[in-house]
Amino acid sequence: MKRLKTVVLLCATILLSAVQLNAQKYGVLAGATFSNMRGIENSSKTGWNVGGTVQFKLPFGFSVQPSLIYNAKAAQVGLDAGSADLTVGYLELPVSFQWGPDLLLFRPFLDASPYVGYALTSKFLPEWNTSNLEKLEYGLALGGGIELWRMQLTCRYCWSFGSLIGAEIPDDLAEIKGRFGNNNFGGVTLSLSFLFGK
Repeated sequence: MKRLKTVVLLCATILLSAVQLNAQKYGVLAGATFSNMRGIENSSKTGWNVGGTVQFKLPFGFSVQPSLIYNAKAAQVGLDAGSADLTVGYLELPVSFQWGPDLLLFRPFLDASPYVGYALTSKFLPEWNTSNLEKLEYGLALGGGIELWRMQLTCRYCWSFGSLIGAEIPDDLAEIKGRFGNNNFGGVTLSLSFLFGK
């Protein structure tokens, strides 16, 4: 619980600091998360993401756009007794580095977004509990998008690094650890932002 409070406080501090540093734009975003478990076939499931964002314009078409989002990632995991859906809800802080020319009516851009997150919720099997999960996640997303008026549509492919399963796991969940191995979530996020400001 102490780690969770620290992560939430850090994320809130970063976003509030960004607003105080005169971000040119700020806004809200929402979208779909089409995630899967790398290394597991037919594991794709659809989740969702929602949050807030701030944008800093830089010279030569560059911009930096940190966000604070809740991202629900899901995957279908095949087990000996059938299959089960895994859903994990993360509080994430992606920092988007964008480049694209301003074409007056719209701005297409390329995007690279390292991110860090903390698992707030998880749902899997009845015997599963949050202590089986590695709470902290980190990764990289690459993609692109288009900004038109006050709207920004962004599509990214995300790689979460590290293992999803914690080091300590009960013997009765050994099959699950074997299925996951050192895998973690991957997949596509599609987000629509509405921006306010200058």
